[in-house]
Amino acid sequence: MILPIILLLLLESYLDIGWIGIALYAGIAVFLFGVAWTPQLLNQWIARRLLRDEPMSGKQQVQIIEWIHFHPLKKLLIFGLWGFGVVLVLRGIWVTATGKIEMDGELFLFLLGTAVLVVALFQKMRRYICAPYRNIPVLNQILSKNQLELLLDGEHFEPIEFEDEGMKKYLEIYQSQNWMLIGGKLLSKKLALWFTMNRFRNHTSLKVLYLNGMTAKATVDLDIRGDRYKEFTAVLKELIGYEGTLKLYEKEEQLAQKFASFFPEQTSEQDRVAAFLSQDVTLIRQDYIQTFSPPPDSRKKKRSRRERE
Repeated sequence: MILPIILLLLLESYLDIGWIGIALYAGIAVFLFGVAWTPQLLNQWIARRLLRDEPMSGKQQVQIIEWIHFHPLKKLLIFGLWGFGVVLVLRGIWVTATGKIEMDGELFLFLLGTAVLVVALFQKMRRYICAPYRNIPVLNQILSKNQLELLLDGEHFEPIEFEDEGMKKYLEIYQSQNWMLIGGKLLSKKLALWFTMNRFRNHTSLKVLYLNGMTAKATVDLDIRGDRYKEFTAVLKELIGYEGTLKLYEKEEQLAQKFASFFPEQTSEQDRVAAFLSQDVTLIRQDYIQTFSPPPDSRKKKRSRRERE
Protein backbone atom coordinates (compact mmCIF):
# COMPACT_ATOMS: atom_id res chain seq x y z
CA MET A 1 0.00 0.00 0.00
CA ILE A 2 2.87 2.43 0.72
CA LEU A 3 4.77 1.67 -2.49
CA PRO A 4 2.72 4.06 -4.69
CA ILE A 5 3.22 6.87 -2.14
CA ILE A 6 6.99 6.29 -2.04
CA LEU A 7 7.23 6.22 -5.82
CA LEU A 8 5.24 9.45 -6.19
CA LEU A 9 7.55 11.20 -3.72
CA LEU A 10 10.60 10.05 -5.67
CA LEU A 11 9.18 10.82 -9.13
CA GLU A 12 9.83 14.56 -9.21
CA SER A 13 13.45 14.32 -8.10
CA TYR A 14 14.28 11.65 -10.69
CA LEU A 15 12.55 13.52 -13.54
CA ASP A 16 14.96 16.43 -13.01
CA ILE A 17 17.85 14.19 -14.13
CA GLY A 18 16.31 13.50 -17.54
CA TRP A 19 16.24 10.15 -19.33
CA ILE A 20 18.79 8.67 -16.95
CA GLY A 21 16.56 9.64 -14.03
CA ILE A 22 13.53 8.09 -15.71
CA ALA A 23 15.46 4.85 -16.31
CA LEU A 24 16.68 4.75 -12.70
CA TYR A 25 13.18 5.49 -11.46
CA ALA A 26 11.71 2.68 -13.55
CA GLY A 27 14.36 0.27 -12.29
CA ILE A 28 13.69 1.19 -8.65
CA ALA A 29 9.92 0.83 -9.19
CA VAL A 30 10.34 -2.64 -10.69
CA PHE A 31 12.64 -3.66 -7.83
CA LEU A 32 10.27 -2.40 -5.11
CA PHE A 33 7.23 -4.07 -6.61
CA GLY A 34 9.24 -7.25 -7.08
CA VAL A 35 10.24 -7.23 -3.41
CA ALA A 36 6.61 -6.62 -2.43
CA TRP A 37 5.30 -9.57 -4.47
CA THR A 38 8.16 -12.01 -3.81
CA PRO A 39 6.94 -13.26 -0.39
CA GLN A 40 3.48 -14.07 -1.76
CA LEU A 41 4.95 -15.90 -4.75
CA LEU A 42 7.32 -17.82 -2.49
CA ASN A 43 4.44 -18.73 -0.16
CA GLN A 44 2.49 -20.20 -3.08
CA TRP A 45 5.53 -22.06 -4.42
CA ILE A 46 6.32 -23.57 -1.00
CA ALA A 47 2.68 -24.60 -0.40
CA ARG A 48 2.50 -26.34 -3.79
CA ARG A 49 5.31 -28.65 -2.72
CA LEU A 50 2.66 -30.47 -0.68
CA LEU A 51 1.09 -31.60 -3.95
CA ARG A 52 4.09 -33.63 -5.12
CA ASP A 53 3.30 -37.12 -6.37
CA GLU A 54 6.01 -38.86 -4.37
CA PRO A 55 4.97 -39.93 -0.85
CA MET A 56 6.12 -37.73 2.01
CA SER A 57 6.33 -38.40 5.72
CA GLY A 58 4.37 -36.34 8.21
CA LYS A 59 7.60 -34.63 9.27
CA GLN A 60 8.34 -33.51 5.72
CA GLN A 61 4.82 -32.13 5.30
CA VAL A 62 4.76 -30.11 8.51
CA GLN A 63 8.20 -28.72 7.72
CA ILE A 64 6.92 -27.52 4.34
CA ILE A 65 3.88 -25.96 6.03
CA GLU A 66 6.12 -24.26 8.58
CA TRP A 67 8.13 -22.58 5.82
CA ILE A 68 5.03 -21.12 4.08
CA HIS A 69 5.28 -18.04 6.30
CA PHE A 70 9.06 -18.41 6.83
CA HIS A 71 8.71 -19.12 10.55
CA PRO A 72 12.11 -20.85 10.90
CA LEU A 73 13.78 -17.76 9.41
CA LYS A 74 11.67 -15.42 11.56
CA LYS A 75 12.64 -17.35 14.70
CA LEU A 76 16.32 -16.98 13.82
CA LEU A 77 15.95 -13.24 13.18
CA ILE A 78 14.00 -12.63 16.40
CA PHE A 79 16.52 -14.57 18.47
CA GLY A 80 19.35 -12.70 16.75
CA LEU A 81 17.82 -9.29 17.53
CA TRP A 82 17.22 -10.24 21.16
CA GLY A 83 20.74 -11.67 21.44
CA PHE A 84 22.17 -8.48 19.92
CA GLY A 85 20.48 -6.52 22.72
CA VAL A 86 22.07 -8.81 25.30
CA VAL A 87 25.49 -8.34 23.69
CA LEU A 88 25.06 -4.55 23.72
CA VAL A 89 24.27 -4.52 27.43
CA LEU A 90 27.13 -6.86 28.36
CA ARG A 91 29.55 -4.97 26.13
CA GLY A 92 28.50 -1.65 27.63
CA ILE A 93 29.01 -2.95 31.17
CA TRP A 94 32.40 -4.40 30.24
CA VAL A 95 33.85 -1.27 28.58
CA THR A 96 32.69 0.96 31.42
CA ALA A 97 33.94 -1.43 34.10
CA THR A 98 37.38 -1.64 32.48
CA GLY A 99 37.54 2.14 32.06
CA LYS A 100 37.68 2.10 28.24
CA ILE A 101 34.63 4.36 28.06
CA GLU A 102 33.48 6.74 30.76
CA MET A 103 29.90 6.27 31.89
CA ASP A 104 27.77 9.36 31.28
CA GLY A 105 24.04 10.04 31.45
CA GLU A 106 23.30 9.20 27.81
CA LEU A 107 25.21 5.90 27.91
CA PHE A 108 23.56 4.96 31.21
CA LEU A 109 20.06 5.61 29.85
CA PHE A 110 20.85 3.68 26.66
CA LEU A 111 22.12 0.64 28.57
CA LEU A 112 19.24 0.82 31.03
CA GLY A 113 16.63 1.05 28.25
CA THR A 114 18.21 -1.82 26.32
CA ALA A 115 18.40 -3.97 29.45
CA VAL A 116 14.73 -3.30 30.25
CA LEU A 117 13.71 -4.28 26.71
CA VAL A 118 15.82 -7.45 26.83
CA VAL A 119 14.25 -8.55 30.11
CA ALA A 120 10.70 -7.50 29.16
CA LEU A 121 10.79 -9.27 25.78
CA PHE A 122 12.46 -12.47 26.99
CA GLN A 123 9.24 -14.40 27.66
CA LYS A 124 7.64 -13.38 24.34
CA MET A 125 10.82 -14.26 22.49
CA ARG A 126 11.08 -17.62 24.26
CA ARG A 127 7.44 -18.52 23.54
CA TYR A 128 7.83 -17.63 19.86
CA ILE A 129 11.09 -19.53 19.50
CA CYS A 130 10.02 -22.63 21.43
CA ALA A 131 6.52 -23.03 19.97
CA PRO A 132 6.66 -25.97 17.53
CA TYR A 133 5.23 -25.48 14.06
CA ARG A 134 3.56 -22.07 14.35
CA ASN A 135 1.52 -22.70 11.19
CA ILE A 136 -0.52 -25.32 13.08
CA PRO A 137 -2.50 -23.04 15.43
CA VAL A 138 -3.91 -24.34 18.75
CA LEU A 139 -2.40 -27.79 18.32
CA ASN A 140 1.13 -26.39 18.48
CA GLN A 141 0.29 -25.20 22.01
CA ILE A 142 -0.88 -28.65 23.09
CA LEU A 143 1.00 -31.36 21.21
CA SER A 144 4.71 -32.00 20.80
CA LYS A 145 6.58 -31.77 17.50
CA ASN A 146 6.71 -35.55 17.23
CA GLN A 147 2.95 -35.86 17.82
CA LEU A 148 2.19 -33.23 15.18
CA GLU A 149 4.43 -34.98 12.67
CA LEU A 150 2.79 -38.35 13.29
CA LEU A 151 -0.68 -36.85 12.71
CA LEU A 152 0.33 -35.95 9.14
CA ASP A 153 1.60 -39.42 8.27
CA GLY A 154 -0.41 -40.88 5.40
CA GLU A 155 -2.15 -37.59 4.54
CA HIS A 156 -2.31 -36.57 0.87
CA PHE A 157 -3.23 -32.97 0.05
CA GLU A 158 -5.22 -31.86 -2.97
CA PRO A 159 -6.12 -28.32 -4.11
CA ILE A 160 -9.68 -27.00 -3.88
CA GLU A 161 -10.88 -25.53 -7.17
CA PHE A 162 -12.79 -22.22 -7.37
CA GLU A 163 -14.88 -20.66 -10.13
CA ASP A 164 -14.11 -17.02 -9.28
CA GLU A 165 -11.04 -15.78 -11.19
CA GLY A 166 -9.67 -13.81 -8.25
CA MET A 167 -9.95 -16.84 -5.96
CA LYS A 168 -8.25 -19.03 -8.57
CA LYS A 169 -5.33 -16.62 -8.69
CA TYR A 170 -4.90 -15.52 -5.08
CA LEU A 171 -6.62 -18.11 -2.86
CA GLU A 172 -4.99 -21.51 -2.58
CA ILE A 173 -6.64 -23.97 -0.19
CA TYR A 174 -5.50 -27.56 0.13
CA GLN A 175 -7.20 -30.37 1.93
CA SER A 176 -6.55 -33.97 2.91
CA GLN A 177 -8.71 -36.50 4.69
CA ASN A 178 -8.29 -34.91 8.13
CA TRP A 179 -6.80 -31.46 7.46
CA MET A 180 -7.35 -28.25 5.52
CA LEU A 181 -4.64 -25.68 4.74
CA ILE A 182 -6.06 -22.14 4.56
CA GLY A 183 -3.85 -19.06 4.38
CA GLY A 184 -0.85 -21.20 5.23
CA LYS A 185 -2.49 -22.38 8.48
CA LEU A 186 -3.21 -26.07 9.00
CA LEU A 187 -6.68 -26.65 10.48
CA SER A 188 -8.05 -29.92 11.82
CA LYS A 189 -11.29 -31.19 10.26
CA LYS A 190 -11.84 -33.48 13.23
CA LEU A 191 -11.69 -30.65 15.77
CA ALA A 192 -13.35 -27.87 13.73
CA LEU A 193 -16.88 -27.18 14.96
CA TRP A 194 -17.77 -23.66 13.79
CA PHE A 195 -16.29 -20.64 12.03
CA THR A 196 -16.64 -16.86 11.90
CA MET A 197 -15.23 -14.36 9.40
CA ASN A 198 -14.21 -10.71 9.50
CA ARG A 199 -13.97 -9.22 6.03
CA PHE A 200 -11.75 -6.23 5.34
CA ARG A 201 -10.81 -4.34 2.21
CA ASN A 202 -7.73 -6.37 1.31
CA HIS A 203 -7.98 -9.49 3.44
CA THR A 204 -10.33 -11.74 5.37
CA SER A 205 -9.60 -13.10 8.85
CA LEU A 206 -11.01 -16.45 9.85
CA LYS A 207 -11.65 -17.91 13.29
CA VAL A 208 -12.35 -21.62 13.64
CA LEU A 209 -13.79 -22.82 16.94
CA TYR A 210 -12.54 -26.24 17.97
CA LEU A 211 -14.42 -28.86 19.98
CA ASN A 212 -12.18 -28.24 23.00
CA GLY A 213 -13.19 -24.57 23.15
CA MET A 214 -10.00 -23.14 21.65
CA THR A 215 -9.93 -20.96 18.52
CA ALA A 216 -7.62 -21.37 15.54
CA LYS A 217 -7.02 -18.29 13.38
CA ALA A 218 -6.09 -17.88 9.73
CA THR A 219 -5.95 -15.00 7.24
CA VAL A 220 -6.40 -14.96 3.48
CA ASP A 221 -5.18 -12.03 1.38
CA LEU A 222 -8.45 -11.53 -0.46
CA ASP A 223 -11.69 -9.66 0.12
CA ILE A 224 -14.40 -12.34 0.32
CA ARG A 225 -17.70 -10.84 -0.87
CA GLY A 226 -20.56 -11.69 -3.24
CA ASP A 227 -20.07 -14.92 -5.13
CA ARG A 228 -16.69 -15.32 -3.46
CA TYR A 229 -18.45 -15.48 -0.09
CA LYS A 230 -20.65 -18.36 -1.29
CA GLU A 231 -17.68 -20.34 -2.57
CA PHE A 232 -15.59 -19.67 0.52
CA THR A 233 -18.33 -20.56 3.00
CA ALA A 234 -18.95 -23.79 1.08
CA VAL A 235 -15.32 -24.71 1.70
CA LEU A 236 -15.57 -23.78 5.39
CA LYS A 237 -18.70 -25.91 5.79
CA GLU A 238 -16.70 -28.77 4.36
CA LEU A 239 -14.07 -28.01 6.99
CA ILE A 240 -16.52 -28.23 9.89
CA GLY A 241 -18.58 -30.99 8.24
CA TYR A 242 -21.92 -29.41 9.13
CA GLU A 243 -24.50 -27.37 7.24
CA GLY A 244 -26.81 -26.16 10.01
CA THR A 245 -26.48 -23.55 12.76
CA LEU A 246 -25.22 -23.97 16.31
CA LYS A 247 -25.57 -21.86 19.46
CA LEU A 248 -21.95 -21.42 20.52
CA TYR A 249 -21.65 -17.77 21.59
CA GLU A 250 -19.51 -17.59 24.77
CA LYS A 251 -19.67 -21.38 25.13
CA GLU A 252 -15.90 -21.95 25.08
CA GLU A 253 -15.74 -23.10 28.71
CA GLN A 254 -18.70 -25.43 28.24
CA LEU A 255 -17.06 -26.87 25.13
CA ALA A 256 -13.84 -27.51 27.05
CA GLN A 257 -15.70 -29.27 29.85
CA LYS A 258 -17.64 -31.41 27.41
CA PHE A 259 -14.47 -32.33 25.56
CA ALA A 260 -12.82 -33.45 28.80
CA SER A 261 -15.88 -35.55 29.70
CA PHE A 262 -15.25 -37.84 26.72
CA PHE A 263 -11.81 -38.79 28.05
CA PRO A 264 -12.13 -39.27 31.83
CA GLU A 265 -9.07 -41.52 31.91
CA GLN A 266 -6.83 -38.82 30.39
CA THR A 267 -5.35 -36.36 32.89
CA SER A 268 -4.00 -33.67 30.54
CA GLU A 269 -5.24 -31.73 27.52
CA GLN A 270 -2.34 -33.10 25.52
CA ASP A 271 -3.40 -36.69 26.19
CA ARG A 272 -7.07 -35.89 25.46
CA VAL A 273 -6.38 -34.18 22.14
CA ALA A 274 -3.93 -36.90 21.07
CA ALA A 275 -6.49 -39.59 21.91
CA PHE A 276 -9.24 -37.70 20.10
CA LEU A 277 -7.25 -37.20 16.89
CA SER A 278 -6.17 -40.83 16.77
CA GLN A 279 -9.69 -42.31 16.52
CA ASP A 280 -12.94 -42.11 14.60
CA VAL A 281 -14.73 -39.07 16.06
CA THR A 282 -18.05 -39.27 14.18
CA LEU A 283 -20.14 -40.10 17.27
CA ILE A 284 -18.47 -37.41 19.38
CA ARG A 285 -19.13 -34.76 16.74
CA GLN A 286 -22.77 -35.86 16.44
CA ASP A 287 -23.13 -35.49 20.20
CA TYR A 288 -21.78 -31.92 20.01
CA ILE A 289 -24.18 -31.02 17.20
CA GLN A 290 -27.16 -32.39 19.14
CA THR A 291 -26.10 -30.56 22.30
CA PHE A 292 -25.54 -27.14 20.74
CA SER A 293 -28.20 -27.13 18.02
CA PRO A 294 -30.87 -24.46 18.59
CA PRO A 295 -34.33 -25.71 19.65
CA PRO A 296 -36.84 -26.10 16.81
CA ASP A 297 -38.92 -23.01 16.05
CA SER A 298 -42.33 -23.38 17.72
CA ARG A 299 -43.97 -21.33 14.96
CA LYS A 300 -42.74 -23.80 12.36
CA LYS A 301 -44.07 -26.68 14.45
CA LYS A 302 -47.51 -25.06 14.71
CA ARG A 303 -47.54 -24.33 10.98
CA SER A 304 -46.61 -27.89 10.10
CA ARG A 305 -49.32 -29.18 12.50
CA ARG A 306 -51.96 -27.03 10.77
CA GLU A 307 -50.78 -28.27 7.37
CA ARG A 308 -51.15 -31.87 8.49
CA GLU A 309 -54.66 -31.16 9.83
